[in-house]
Amino acid sequence: NTDDGSFDRAAALELTVCELISASQSALGNDHHILISRCRRLHLDSIEVLLSQCASVLTEKQSIELMTRFLPSAHHLLELQRRRLGRDHPDVARTCNDFSMGIQALLAHSPKRLISLKMDGMTTLDLCSRMEHSCRMEKRRIEEMYPTDVDEILRSVSKK
Repeated sequence: NTDDGSFDRAAALELTVCELISASQSALGNDHHILISRCRRLHLDSIEVLLSQCASVLTEKQSIELMTRFLPSAHHLLELQRRRLGRDHPDVARTCNDFSMGIQALLAHSPKRLISLKMDGMTTLDLCSRMEHSCRMEKRRIEEMYPTDVDEILRSVSKK
């Protein structure tokens, strides 16, 4: 549960981060700068806070608007991370999951808005579904490369 004050603060944060991304891109003159990646991650996180913590005060239209801002940010961040971190990094897995979940949400609630974003490789509903599936599989592939129970691994190593 949340109050309107929490919603207002979270919404202001999301809009401020959008402005930060735009100003940073202009000031840096480099859309691939590491600071842009950090700003995009903050943007995704701020939208996730709005969608999860403020769901009770969001209308469906507001949720769809948030997702239409979320998806391009996730897409750009994923491109930046793959370029900078490689295809096997845990941060790439997290962003793949974000992108996949965003596609799922818009496919379910506003497929026309999803298509209207005109994102690369996502010009039809079928291509959007394929992209969602691909990102979900990429997330799983990456996660399988990394241990999930660090405490258990540390205990087994210390026993040796």
